[in-house]
Amino acid sequence: MIKNHYFNKTWLEFTGRTMEQEFGNGWAEGVHPDDFDFCLKTYVEAFDKREVFLMEYRMKNRLGEYRWIRDFGRPFYDLDNSFLGYIGSCYDVTEIKDNELKLIALNATKDKFFSIIAHDLRSPFNSLLGFTELLEKELPTMNRDEIQKIAVTMRKSVNNAYSLLENLLEWSRLQRGMIPFNPEPILLMPKVLANTVFVIDSANKKEITLNYDIPDGLKVYADENMLGGILRNLTSNAVKFTSKGGIVTVAAKSGDNAVECSVSDTGIGMNQQMKENLFNLDVNTSRKGTEKEPSNGLGLLICNEFVVKHGGRLWLESEEGLGSTFYFTLPSKV
Repeated sequence: MIKNHYFNKTWLEFTGRTMEQEFGNGWAEGVHPDDFDFCLKTYVEAFDKREVFLMEYRMKNRLGEYRWIRDFGRPFYDLDNSFLGYIGSCYDVTEIKDNELKLIALNATKDKFFSIIAHDLRSPFNSLLGFTELLEKELPTMNRDEIQKIAVTMRKSVNNAYSLLENLLEWSRLQRGMIPFNPEPILLMPKVLANTVFVIDSANKKEITLNYDIPDGLKVYADENMLGGILRNLTSNAVKFTSKGGIVTVAAKSGDNAVECSVSDTGIGMNQQMKENLFNLDVNTSRKGTEKEPSNGLGLLICNEFVVKHGGRLWLESEEGLGSTFYFTLPSKV
C-alpha cells in the first residue's frame, strides 16, 4: 500500500479531510475504485526501481465529486544517499481530461460516420460506372427507349450520391459549430407545407396520402433552416418506408412552453432492436424503402442534433408492420 506522511493545505482543502484522516493509507479511500489497482501497480513498480512516476486517476473531492488528478512523484534521498520515499505533486486536470475524452469520442464518431458514407457511396458510384461502361460499349446499338431508361437510373444514382454528400457536409458543419442558429417566431403550418412539397412527387408515385393536423396560428420559436431540415428528413423517411396506398400525417399540438410535433406513417415500422439502435452510429440500422429507395439513417442523426439545439427532444413509437411515429418538441416562445 502507498503510505503517505504529509499533505499540504491545498490537498486537504481539495479532499475536505484532515491530516490525520489522510495519513498512511487513508488518502486512498478517495481514489475511484476502478482506478485503485492501476495506482497501486504504478507506484509499486516505480518504488521497486526507485524511478519517477506519472499517473492519472480519479479522486473524490470535498463535495463528493470525482475529479481527475495528475500525480507526479520523484524519489527523495537523504544526504547520505539513502532512499527516503517519494515527493509527489498533484494537479486537478479534470477539464483537460474531459476535453481529451470528448475529442476521442468525436474522432471515433467521425470515423464511423465517414465509414458509413464511404460504404453507401459505393452503390450509386458502382451504378454510374456500370452504366457509363455499358453506354461506351453499346450506345451505337441502343434505341431511344433503352437510352432513356439508363439515363433515368443514372439520374437517381447521382441524386442519391448528392443526398449523401449533403448529409456529410451538414454533419461536418454541425460538429464544427458552423451552422448559424437564429431562432425566431415561425407560423408552423406554412413552414410544413413549404417543406413537404419536396416529397409530394414521391408520395404521388406511391399513391400515399399526405395529411396535416396543425392548428391555425400555431407558432414555434425555431431556426427556420433547421426546422426545414427536420421536416424534410422526417417526411421523406415516412414516405420512403410506407407502401403504396398508405398515409403520412404531419401533426402538432401546443403544450407548456413547447409545441409537440409528429410525423407518422402506416409503413413497415421497426422492431425493438432497430428502435434501440436508431441513433447509435456503432450499429448499422440502414435499410431500403418499400420501393428500394436508399437510406443510411444519417438524416435522423442530423434531425436529432437540430432538435437538441433547440432544447427539445426527439423520440419515436413504432411497431413492426404497423408504422412509425416520430415526435419532436420545439419551444413555443423565447
